[in-house]
Amino acid sequence: MSTLSKKTLVIIDDDTELLTQLADALAPSFHVTTSVGDPGAVRVLRDDPPSAIVLDLDLGTFDPFELLRLVGGDPDLRGIPVLALSSASDFETFEHAHREGAVEYVTKPFSPEELRSRLETLVDGRKKRANGRLKLGDILVASGLVTKDQLRRALERQSDGGGRLGEVLVADGLVSEQDIVTAVANQMHIGVVDLAQTTPQPSALGLLPRDFIVRRRAMPLSAEDGSLLVAMTNPLDVITIDEIGMRTKKRVVPVICTESAFNDAVAIYFSSRGKLKDARDETEEPAAGVGDIDADIIEIVDGLLTDGASMDASDIHLEPREDSLAVRCRIDGVLHDMREFPKDLQAGIISRLKIMGNLNIAERRLPQDGRTTFELSSGEIVDLRLASIPSMYGENLTIRILEVSPLPPTLASLGLVGDNLQRYETALRAPEGGIVIVGPTGSGKSTTLYTTLELIKSPERKVYTVEDPIERKIEGIVQTEVKPAIGLTFAQALRALVRADPDVIMVGEIRDLETAKMAADSAITGHQVFSTLHTNDASAAVNRLVEMGVPRYLVAAAWRCFVAQRLVRRLCPHCRSESTMTDARWADLGLGPAPRRRFKVWEPVGCAKCFGTGYRGRVGLYEVLVVDDELRDLIATGGSVLEIQRMARDKGVASLREDGVAKVLDGATSHLELLRVTI
Repeated sequence: MSTLSKKTLVIIDDDTELLTQLADALAPSFHVTTSVGDPGAVRVLRDDPPSAIVLDLDLGTFDPFELLRLVGGDPDLRGIPVLALSSASDFETFEHAHREGAVEYVTKPFSPEELRSRLETLVDGRKKRANGRLKLGDILVASGLVTKDQLRRALERQSDGGGRLGEVLVADGLVSEQDIVTAVANQMHIGVVDLAQTTPQPSALGLLPRDFIVRRRAMPLSAEDGSLLVAMTNPLDVITIDEIGMRTKKRVVPVICTESAFNDAVAIYFSSRGKLKDARDETEEPAAGVGDIDADIIEIVDGLLTDGASMDASDIHLEPREDSLAVRCRIDGVLHDMREFPKDLQAGIISRLKIMGNLNIAERRLPQDGRTTFELSSGEIVDLRLASIPSMYGENLTIRILEVSPLPPTLASLGLVGDNLQRYETALRAPEGGIVIVGPTGSGKSTTLYTTLELIKSPERKVYTVEDPIERKIEGIVQTEVKPAIGLTFAQALRALVRADPDVIMVGEIRDLETAKMAADSAITGHQVFSTLHTNDASAAVNRLVEMGVPRYLVAAAWRCFVAQRLVRRLCPHCRSESTMTDARWADLGLGPAPRRRFKVWEPVGCAKCFGTGYRGRVGLYEVLVVDDELRDLIATGGSVLEIQRMARDKGVASLREDGVAKVLDGATSHLELLRVTI
């Protein structure tokens, strides 16, 4: 007979035949009590807490997961190991059971010997942990922070009113949070972490569901070499430590933090759930299969979108890999690992997003584009654009989060300052003519245009835009979105706009000769025209238009200003550190001999405010080239890009690199960031 013979065991199942078989098979090792699956099962457990629980997930009379939650939420039952039985072998059921508190999972059919062996291991492990387990009250008494009598009264109040013992003691003024942290850390010989100064790795944070982190008061901080560093308010909770190890397959290294710091960290890294809203009309029928998506998958997707929006991510990338689904976020122009999901969840997560974006979930061989909206807990609606593309390990899905933050109030807040701002405002004051913003994708061209339109709109002027897509809604102007599928292209929309009595026209992008010529014609016939191009600098924009087929005389006559721009990450003001512009750093920037004066500069560090990156937000670098008579003649007579650049420098126009150096010296960004985005 086992050394664990006659330990108590409760089996919960509404299959009476299986109950009898299990009771007979386990009787040699356990005192077995049986219960059908109903709420009364919890009362049975409370009356005589067993050594272990066997729960059949195939219950037909009661939700087994609700029973798991009831057990996990009961202070007297929470530490009892639960072994779940199920005929389902899919990972979703397995993960759901573990998330609700089951510590073992056995698939039907099974042998009685296997079940008995697993139960003995569970009970034996619990007994060993219980024998060596420390209690908070004993630690505080041993440390001289409270007396036995004070502890007894606190335990009585805890029993009457609920809550954690530490919270009761702090509320009574007997100890401080820091007293508890120091005493437990000294007793357990573990580290203390200040979550206000520590930023979790996104990949580590994604190893556990947010509900588990909040409920169990355990936040993963970093994962290295098979170990997981976890901040806990109660590192004495060996049940939670064991469960984290089981879920992550890593050795858990606990460190202790205060309750208040943990709550602050939760507020920073986890915001309230939003919800997806279908981009189609509400009167339309839902897409086939939308009701089949598991609630857990919906929770995961909502969490990804909420986290992305709260971190000011511009894009969320879902990348299928050989054995997992990786999620990365682009924050301030740079991709960061966010989390990683088991491969088994990939199909459900991708399908959920495709359904909401009105994509064909059955089509996995061809790229698709879609759109949806997402409602934040604040009630704000965020527009999303989805793009799927087939890859080796499944569909890669990219979600573009269109801007939710308010537009910068001034051009200066974008980074347009000094001579650049003066030149740009001079061009804006002209009653007609065109302004082109140039730069690669993601360089902030649209934000500059939107801010400009917001500043120049007025009741006396009619402003039209043609966009693909409409990225921001601006009150007081008419915005049109192109729809190539029905023949509404940039050129077609622009042709209609010029007959609609416009004062100002914004064309989202000049992509072809027809659009370029129509925009130029509008600019020389009494309209202000704004648009964008994909070129490296202001001088190259002239050559790009000529290469499209626009006559040089028309380029020279129509366009009054070419603005090149890039975005660099702005140093986090909460953690940046002071440094010096060395000769080596100056040489990296390629701006000639280093000045004798040692300039003060700043470097990134990383804190909770900036998610450990050292940067928070972005600022623009600008090159503003105003076309005056001399430059207009050079363009019309065939001046090369180099000749245009040389004339621009002679007129005092700063290059992108030179504008960036000024922002490095102002402490807005770092020299490494400048090197990353300029050539």
